[in-house]
Amino acid sequence: MDVATIERAVREALAERGERPAAVYLYGSRARGDARDDSDVDLGVLFGADAPTGYAGLKLGLAGAIERRLGKEVDLVVLDRAPADLVHRVLRDGALLIEDDRAARVAFEVYKRNEYFDLLPMLRRIRNPGGAA
Repeated sequence: MDVATIERAVREALAERGERPAAVYLYGSRARGDARDDSDVDLGVLFGADAPTGYAGLKLGLAGAIERRLGKEVDLVVLDRAPADLVHRVLRDGALLIEDDRAARVAFEVYKRNEYFDLLPMLRRIRNPGGAA
């Protein structure tokens, strides 16, 4: 499954549901190009200022709409609510799939990268309790 197919499915699902996120990222094995036939599709969705309430229902509904189009399991993360280390991995290893609000996307990326690097010494201590930070 290529990136264009995933992008098309995401755009169709967003249009069907009337959702307009600031940005959508593809990450994980499909973004790296090492997905197997049974690999899921990992998506990070940034809503920004237009973030709807009820993230759980939104996440399930949107993921389901994309799954129906792709015939693959979709792991969808609402980046507005995701921890800084997960957002960092999405930004570092993923690919921007859809951008509807560049200013909101850039502001979010800068904020989350700064948050991640502020937390990095603590994360290193947690991951390596006996070692140096």
